Amino acid sequence: METPLKYKIDISGMKFGKWTVKSFDDSGKKLPHWNCVCECGTKRSVWAADLKRGRSTNCGCEKNKRWSESLTTHNMSRHPAYRSWTYMRSRCGNPNDDGYALYGGRGITVCQQWETFPQFWKDMGETWAVGLSLDRIDVDGPYSPENCRWATAKEQADNRRDKRFIDTPQGKMKVEEASRIFGVSIPTLRSRIRYGWTDPEKMVSKPR
Repeated sequence: METPLKYKIDISGMKFGKWTVKSFDDSGKKLPHWNCVCECGTKRSVWAADLKRGRSTNCGCEKNKRWSESLTTHNMSRHPAYRSWTYMRSRCGNPNDDGYALYGGRGITVCQQWETFPQFWKDMGETWAVGLSLDRIDVDGPYSPENCRWATAKEQADNRRDKRFIDTPQGKMKVEEASRIFGVSIPTLRSRIRYGWTDPEKMVSKPR
């Protein structure tokens, strides 16, 4: 079908990374999409802006290839650190994971260099020890070399979001204590911390 007038710049036949554009997607999407074929044979409708800005260059086969290579080259698939890495990626990237709502669902991401286990191990292996688990120093920050450490169960518990101190009209106190004193739920206080609330009065005001 002919490309609509407002999307008259025809990019059919052009290549964007591994994508080859075949035709305009006339299925009625609100934003302009193009039917593309990846070099691996996968067909998909891709938003035009993602193609032109380089945000989409393949169907995901490159990422899957790197994943496969990481499984076959490090010989550490039974190591506890490898399990920590897989759990980290699943919590942040798989909506079906039981922990997704507390991680990926609230914006916690994994840095790009940790897409493969060898790089993760290169960054974190030196400080790994039996009994430690992966912990983010800033609980609202990403999984990255600068924000992660191997920590004991006690250190992780002390770093939980409801153990953090916030400013209140009665001075600094932990989230769980403020929740009890001011009658504001812990999830509400966590959300206010995440969105950068700093006013002591507003921080512990009851939602209307």
